[in-house]
Amino acid sequence: MLCMAQHLQLTWIAMSENFKAIRKSNISRFALATGVLYGVLGCLWILASDSLVSSISSDPAWVATAQRYKGLFYVLATSLGLIFLMRTGFQRLLRASSHAEDSDLQVRDLFMQHPKPMWVYDRQTLEFIAVNDAAVLFYGYTREALLSMKLADLSPAEDHSHLQALMHGPHQSHRDMGVVRHRRKSGEQVSVHLTAHAVEFLQRKAEMVMAIDVTAEVLSKHALERQESQFRQLHQSLASVLWMASADGRTVLYVSPALERVYGASPQAMMANPDLWLQAVHPQDADIASASHRVLQATGESNCEYRIRMPSGEVKWVLDRKRLIVDAEGLVTLMGGIVEDITAEKAHEALRAQTHVELERLVAARTVELVRVNAELDAFARTIAHDLKSPLLSVVGFTQILQKRYGAVLNEDGARLTGRIERAAKQMASLVNELLALSRVSTALLAIEDVDLIPVAYDILEELQAQEPHRQVRFDSPVSLQVRADPGLVRPLLANLLGNAWKFTGKRDDACIALLLEAQAPEVVFCVQDNGVGFDASQAEGLFKPFQRFHTLSEFSGTGIGLTTCERITARHHGRIWVQSAPGEGTSVFVTLSPSATASCPEDAESLQAV
Repeated sequence: MLCMAQHLQLTWIAMSENFKAIRKSNISRFALATGVLYGVLGCLWILASDSLVSSISSDPAWVATAQRYKGLFYVLATSLGLIFLMRTGFQRLLRASSHAEDSDLQVRDLFMQHPKPMWVYDRQTLEFIAVNDAAVLFYGYTREALLSMKLADLSPAEDHSHLQALMHGPHQSHRDMGVVRHRRKSGEQVSVHLTAHAVEFLQRKAEMVMAIDVTAEVLSKHALERQESQFRQLHQSLASVLWMASADGRTVLYVSPALERVYGASPQAMMANPDLWLQAVHPQDADIASASHRVLQATGESNCEYRIRMPSGEVKWVLDRKRLIVDAEGLVTLMGGIVEDITAEKAHEALRAQTHVELERLVAARTVELVRVNAELDAFARTIAHDLKSPLLSVVGFTQILQKRYGAVLNEDGARLTGRIERAAKQMASLVNELLALSRVSTALLAIEDVDLIPVAYDILEELQAQEPHRQVRFDSPVSLQVRADPGLVRPLLANLLGNAWKFTGKRDDACIALLLEAQAPEVVFCVQDNGVGFDASQAEGLFKPFQRFHTLSEFSGTGIGLTTCERITARHHGRIWVQSAPGEGTSVFVTLSPSATASCPEDAESLQAV
């Protein structure tokens, strides 16, 4: 329909110019026909009028009268005939002229008002002869400006040579000139598709051209070409093989260049022989590769790993992932996949497995050695403790005997010295006991269960109160404080913490100790607080190391092992312990015992013993 309308539009100028010539030609032919007809009728009248008069009557009077008036009759008859003929002929000419003018107007309107830009140009000079309204609107020039321009004025300078070749090439009655670039008055460059028809206009050879704006299509095509180029470059840069085949897999449509790097074969070879991938599979893995294809047909996708053998004989591991591609109706149209070279990963896995086995062997050997060493250390510690405690008990005993038997003869200085000997021996014995307890904490197996800290705390405080019955100490606590811990280790933990709080509040008349629940989620945090002398915790480096003291022995007694023991117990429970304190403001010790702590294995005990 568009071509038919275009053809009608393209012939309007020729028709309009020929209409006048047609009208002139018709008038001339009509006048000539009238004259010829008048002459023929006159000749026939001259030749036949006498016979006609004689045939009517032979009366001489009738004949004389008829001869006298037959010329007048001929003139009258022919005048009436000419009047009728001229009237009829001119009416037909007027109707034909009116119809031609109406057709000319319709065709002109069709050309001028067509939505597509159209123009007529001289084939020799390439000048515009006529342009329609759409061309004026599309290019932004006035009609007068366009009619003063040539075709080259619409084209970029770099396209002029192509334009000349296009316009001066072989001309046909109808031709497709293809897509060219034009520039609007605003400077914007557009792409138009031109079709031309040869016409005669004002005795000049011309062509009528229709322009269709295809700028959006051209830009989309260029964008698609860029994307395809980028996609192609991406595929060529990938180390994995990308492929696509028909639904049955018998026609390979695309294979990325990585095929040559992975398989040692060209993409063309794969496209020529779709079974090449299966032929390259290692014979021992052929069943795996074949099964993957059956899984693909059954489930729509498959993943598997197998070995391939390159033409050079090199064996590689590949990861083969493929799936079926379906259309909107769910029908399988294509299949595609990715084959990735995982030889390096497989080598790393083998190395990791070998390293893991070797590591396990070393750990087992180390564990056995650590168990043996810890057993020896424990036996040695017990032996040393026994060997140390026996002399210390002897020193204490003989000192007490000396004081009882010879106290009267000892002067004040002698009594002071024997007292110092006794206190030093007891301090040493206490230190030995603390070291043994620390050793047991590090090596004992855990039995985790629910433990209420409050009854344990009251038992410890009762023991402390019995040792110093004169002291008045307030103890604050909730009714219950449940934790998951080993009962055998919870008691020494609280004994050390409450013992320190009891000791460091000894100089206060309003001594107060509290056991509080600080947090319950995500882990249980409890705190032992006191209002004792406190210390500068910011300067207390190595707070939990053995034999660390922040007060002199003359101020407060102690071995320096208590907090170390607490730290070991919390570590055994996978918990944490930290301290907040300031001089004169008391001390707060925070403890977490992880609820996920379980019975410890020998490795845990040995690692903690090493710490």
